[in-house]
Amino acid sequence: MTRNQLNAGLALGSALLVAGIAAFAPPIPPASAQSHAERICREQGLKPTSEGYEYCLSQATRAFEWGKPEIAHTMARVTADARDACRDYGLVPATSGYKACMDRETHARRLLVFTDEPQYDKEIATQ
Repeated sequence: MTRNQLNAGLALGSALLVAGIAAFAPPIPPASAQSHAERICREQGLKPTSEGYEYCLSQATRAFEWGKPEIAHTMARVTADARDACRDYGLVPATSGYKACMDRETHARRLLVFTDEPQYDKEIATQ
């Protein structure tokens, strides 16, 4: 057996070994809807301990499960905007007033985002 034949045999054997491992290895599961939702909620600045995180997580997870990632991103943005509004009102997180504000603001903002009514600018209303 020549040196070239030995090297070719080793290369072929290595390739077959790698192919066998790849063929019988368990597939890597795709990231879950919840892990995607956690990521986008964190990207909007919502921490797992913050008010509104659970709302963001539930809404975004549901949207990912429905195959609507754009809605998941919108719901995360709605929750972050509601949080900012409640802070601007001077409410302190982890109080009943802040929680009521978050409930009210997320509901109102979600309705504004997902309304089927056409949105008009101020100029159209004054013409």
